[in-house]
Amino acid sequence: MATRLSELPQVLVRNYLSNTNTFLRGKPALGKTETILAFAEQMQKRVADFNVYTFYAPTMSPMDIQASAPNYENGKLQLFNNEALPNAYDNPDLKGIIFFGELPNADPTTAKLLQKYVNGEDMSGVLRKPKGIVVIADGNRLEDKSSVQQQGRAFLSRFENLEVYSEAQDNIDYATKHAWHPNVQLFFKEHPELIDNYDEVFEVSGSTRARAQKSGGDQMSEEGKMGIWANMRSWERISRKEFVADELKSPITLSELVGSLGTGVATAYQGYKDMLGKLASFDQIIANPKGVTMPSAPDEMFAMLMIVALRIREDQMDAAYDFGTRLPLDMQAAMLRTLATRKGFNLADSAAYSKWLSSRELTDMLNGR
Repeated sequence: MATRLSELPQVLVRNYLSNTNTFLRGKPALGKTETILAFAEQMQKRVADFNVYTFYAPTMSPMDIQASAPNYENGKLQLFNNEALPNAYDNPDLKGIIFFGELPNADPTTAKLLQKYVNGEDMSGVLRKPKGIVVIADGNRLEDKSSVQQQGRAFLSRFENLEVYSEAQDNIDYATKHAWHPNVQLFFKEHPELIDNYDEVFEVSGSTRARAQKSGGDQMSEEGKMGIWANMRSWERISRKEFVADELKSPITLSELVGSLGTGVATAYQGYKDMLGKLASFDQIIANPKGVTMPSAPDEMFAMLMIVALRIREDQMDAAYDFGTRLPLDMQAAMLRTLATRKGFNLADSAAYSKWLSSRELTDMLNGR
């Protein structure tokens, strides 16, 4: 049983309020850390004096937690604690979370010390985790063979262990919320199966492997060894580069795409962009929304409406209306839904939007009737 990544914030709220430590595991580049940090940011906005402490577990050593040094005056060992770790002996009323990134890749000797700390046990009478501090950690799965070491059961039992996953729609929604480049968002909507091809690259077996080999499976495997596959981390890079390419008027090359996405997905994305390049540009549509050539193929028509929906400004809504009302009703509905989900876009106060909604058939479709 696994937890969908989009449902994780509510799980973390419950775990924080119930003082439950949480370990999240899932395949690489899934968005685990991003989700945890977004949760922490929201908690800081909503809970007074909510503290967030972040550590990268693979770089920690026992000396980063507690160390001893000789006191030459009395001839005894003196204990020193990492002052970055919240300590009940210094401030017992602290509340918030500690986040340990990539916890399964921590050094085993470090994990032994962390075990006592995570569990809230007294450490030599000078260090103890405050009761109001909850630990959240993440990491890859053992089967991913990616920066993971088997940790002891005693240590892992201090956490509620949750495997997390995401679905294509979660990734599409994330790209929309964070205003990724229109080309990437369009490709996501048209080819959701190519957003993340981790399973095809790393977990191909049996008859599936035989089929994959015919379509470049061996090449995907070699690219995978170099850390190249399509995932949200690599798509974010492509989105950033697309914006720069637009500004410089210097298109991204196929080799650049391959270096982030792998040959198969990169080729599909380049082919999709080539199709977009044959359609009327956004500037051409805005300049002549009533007369610009409208393609007959539904996929090309959909691509054009999405280009407008993702790039239009609020002061250009009249042009969007003139263009959009030339589309079939179901595509008009898709265009309006996309506009409604754009971050910071005030659709409701637009006069063109009010005029658009005067169509009873369209409003029925938007309301699912």
